Amino acid sequence: MEKVYAWIDKFIVNLPAVNEFERGFYLALLLTALVFFLLLLLCLILKLIFRKPAVPGVTLEREDGDIFISRNAIFTAVCRLESAFPELEILKVNMLRKRHGELALAVTVMFDERDKSFDAVAGAFKQQVFAMLNKSFGIDAIKSVAINLAKIPAGNEDDSEGNTPEMPVVNNAFISGV
Repeated sequence: MEKVYAWIDKFIVNLPAVNEFERGFYLALLLTALVFFLLLLLCLILKLIFRKPAVPGVTLEREDGDIFISRNAIFTAVCRLESAFPELEILKVNMLRKRHGELALAVTVMFDERDKSFDAVAGAFKQQVFAMLNKSFGIDAIKSVAINLAKIPAGNEDDSEGNTPEMPVVNNAFISGV
């Protein structure tokens, strides 16, 4: 640690310090800021390395030219399946490229249980998505569809006294401190 202090002291000679204690305090503050900056830089580099970039769409190669289908068209087509599954409400559709270059679709849904299990509804929904993509667009490049359950709507069932049950309020927003 003394070597680091000496190295910083060599480059920054004119620290406004009255005594040696203040000089060491300022050097420690400077060293802490430098370590924080290096950690921030390391986190930024790791985020850039391990990010999953969004895929703009699917390109279908044909003899007479390529056909490009955007992810917005795929989102709209998947949202049309929502009418066949009244238990599901589609919140978000993402298209990702996995490690080996294969495409995957991630569908975030809200599930309203109506005497059906989520597993059965999700399995049927996946099969419909694969069938619709193949039938409508001729896409067979998407190898997997992940169904992400985001939330379940609050129930409106009455208890024995006729009052509605109290549901805990979940707030995912950031609230700044006082």
